[in-house]
Amino acid sequence: MSTPSFIEVALAEADGTYHYRLPSTWPATPLEPGVRLLVPFGRGWRLAYYVRRIDQPEVPEVKEVLALLDGDASIPSSLFQLLHWISDYYLAPLGMAIKGAFPQGSQSVVRRRVDLTEAGKKAGGEKKTPLQEKIIAILSQDGTLTEPQLRKRVGGALGGPLSTLKKKGWIAERWEVDRPAVRKKFRRIVFLKAEPEEASALILSLQKRAPQQAGVLQILLTAGGALPVSAFEAPLRAPLKRLAEKGWIEAAEEEAPRTPIRAAGFPLQPSIVLNTDQQAAVDQIVSAIDRKSFAPFLLHGVTGSGKTEVYLRVIEKAIDQKRGAIVLVPEIALTAQLVARFHNRFGEAVALFHSGLSAGERYDEWCRIREGKAQIAIGVRSAIFAPFEAVGVIIVDEEHDSSYKQDDGVRYHARDTALVRGKQSNAVVVLGSATPSFESFYNSETGKYRLLPLPGRIDARPLPAVAVVDLRKKEDWVRPFLTRPLLSAMEKRLENREQTLLFLNRRGFSPSLLCPDCGYLPHCIRCSVSLTFHKKLQKLVCHYCGFQLAPPTACSQCQGVRLVHLGIGTEQVEEEIRQRFPAARVARMDRDTTQKKESHHKILTAMAQREIDILIGTQMITKGHDFPNVTLVGVLCADLSLHFPDFRSSERTFQLLAQVAGRAGRGDRPGEVLIQTFQPNHESIAAATTHDYLGFYEQEIAFRKEMGYPP
Repeated sequence: MSTPSFIEVALAEADGTYHYRLPSTWPATPLEPGVRLLVPFGRGWRLAYYVRRIDQPEVPEVKEVLALLDGDASIPSSLFQLLHWISDYYLAPLGMAIKGAFPQGSQSVVRRRVDLTEAGKKAGGEKKTPLQEKIIAILSQDGTLTEPQLRKRVGGALGGPLSTLKKKGWIAERWEVDRPAVRKKFRRIVFLKAEPEEASALILSLQKRAPQQAGVLQILLTAGGALPVSAFEAPLRAPLKRLAEKGWIEAAEEEAPRTPIRAAGFPLQPSIVLNTDQQAAVDQIVSAIDRKSFAPFLLHGVTGSGKTEVYLRVIEKAIDQKRGAIVLVPEIALTAQLVARFHNRFGEAVALFHSGLSAGERYDEWCRIREGKAQIAIGVRSAIFAPFEAVGVIIVDEEHDSSYKQDDGVRYHARDTALVRGKQSNAVVVLGSATPSFESFYNSETGKYRLLPLPGRIDARPLPAVAVVDLRKKEDWVRPFLTRPLLSAMEKRLENREQTLLFLNRRGFSPSLLCPDCGYLPHCIRCSVSLTFHKKLQKLVCHYCGFQLAPPTACSQCQGVRLVHLGIGTEQVEEEIRQRFPAARVARMDRDTTQKKESHHKILTAMAQREIDILIGTQMITKGHDFPNVTLVGVLCADLSLHFPDFRSSERTFQLLAQVAGRAGRGDRPGEVLIQTFQPNHESIAAATTHDYLGFYEQEIAFRKEMGYPP
């Protein structure tokens, strides 16, 4: 009698881990971390993830594993170690952390189905509660239903009633496993079996007696010998079949990966000669990669200093060592231009990760990395879970950005997680920013990180000149938050065929709808925050939960009809600018205009190709973009983030202003920045006007030390 094998598993729907016994007939092949198993749990079945083998379970009797699901999908052991850390550090269920490392839709789904038994069909005269009566009526009418389907039809919880009906023998339960919703995509291809010379002779012999067959062979020969069946029009399908029967061509199944990368639309970057500071940074990082030991760097470079070229050079080194590279960016909007540049340098070695991809595209990119077909993963925070066997370098671009915090599901900070993965993988981690978080800069001062400064722009280009427009001077106002100095500067750019960015970190048409008679503002029924008016939608929208409400024609409290819009958003700015400059090509980039797939790419491509004169947007236009023809940046109101109840509000305001200012003057023409504010003497605004990160850091860090605030 063989010794039983016991394993530890984690469930996505339950905290902790559980012990199970493998059946005696289980294959001897070792299980890989994270492979999915079907296990009995409670009264049903559950999807579980393999964690490890154990010598002895903690309980005397353990249940037996039912089946292996998707055995080819596993997680590299180094990544599995990171998921354990996330579970421990962020107090998340291990199963939930493992589930999040797989592409959405790639896992089998375990469902419970409910059937009405013969006894249940004959139980019409039996005593039942109204809810039990309703369940039986629904099952009698619709037949078998999954538990979620039945719950939706009933409109409430089912646990107690279903248990009672099952005990009485009126319903039966059965469990089933559905295939993953997302799988690899295949296509049928046909290819020539003959050599080119033989195929040419064959074409000549068929031209008179079988011209369509000759045409098919000619198409295949011209295409290099192989084409998907879908490339042939319907009338040519019959000749294809006859050629296959004769043995002159052959059909086969071929994997057809869904490709999300669109590198077109952005100009190719010329070959760049590194300046002294860039070369020094590359040399230090490459030396650490060669040592194959963990080393964290802070790459502090002003906007336009060439940080991306440093990233490209050090990634080349990691790839040469057959190790993967992960590049994190804070927002989807930053991926388009960055991916285009990486793709032009590394081609198919680049994989893309973000929520704007379809489920199939995300799955195929994940598989390309897992199978070693891609060596570079670029994406938002979830790209830190790219399934590389070995990681050589991790880049966290704009490391200061708060978007790296995941605030639903398994909560984690992608920057901190990157540092842990780097340490566990003996990889180099490069944190890059023109305005590093104070925590990171403090770590560089105390020796925890190695500081790599890039103090000047490439080609010795000057930083843009920054001027402050005092919004307290109402005589300068032409329209809400559109002042004479700003409009005059915009007119000049239009005359010179240069581009302008206008930044306002507030989307929608107006932040509030106010009744001036009683002071009432409509609030979200779920979140209790004021609703923002969106003119195009003709809706009041909650920017927290998405709740929408048709705008009232009268106040719900006093029935007053003099409702007024308070404040301004990007939608209203766009309307005002179009009226002011009717001949200008105006676009807006915020969450409302970028919900469709590839919308980020289309807007940014249009900017790169100079098809937009004025781009209005929220903070997604402030970081990372490189548009050489942008010579004017206007900050419509710099005060919006200053007075949040957060000790970091001044730091974040400075970062936002410095980042958006850095979009100007990145080409051959000098840039100009106009910052409109009600507080021109505030320290964060004053520091942004002089691009003085160090001075602002020293002033703010002294205040935090006095108050006992981090770091």
